[in-house]
Amino acid sequence: MTWSAAVTCAHRGILGQAQTHVDWACDHDYCPAPLQIGPWTAAVSGTIDDSWTLILDKAQQECLPIGSAVVQIANEIAVGGYSVLLSDGEDLALLTGDEGSHLVEPASWEYVVSNRPLSGAPSTPIPPRTIGVLSPCGPTWWRLDTPLHNPKENLA
Repeated sequence: MTWSAAVTCAHRGILGQAQTHVDWACDHDYCPAPLQIGPWTAAVSGTIDDSWTLILDKAQQECLPIGSAVVQIANEIAVGGYSVLLSDGEDLALLTGDEGSHLVEPASWEYVVSNRPLSGAPSTPIPPRTIGVLSPCGPTWWRLDTPLHNPKENLA
């Protein structure tokens, strides 16, 4: 069993076995195709500053993993009306904007990310302003709007 990750369009990313990619491929003619940025495949849904591809180029030059690359986008471009999907062929990373996304788990350790609920399977909402990295070992999530609290702060 071999897992792979792919961004199939601006609205869908898949991590799973070959049949999962076939079963959950995007079949909409209107979806923008992903971009090839070096060895990575990336797509943006919504409106984003044009510098996002330069941020990914720089992340590749620094040999950052894809999760760190989407963190760089969130650090350099105000998160809002866009979402990003990024794959290196092994893992799938995402940054949700103000609308959030949806996660389907068609089988153990297999994932489909979509900008809207998908028919044919129950989905779990991914909250707005979330960074995720999906790997064959499972997902890792970070919320961008979770306040940090220093217990030594004087809140009075």
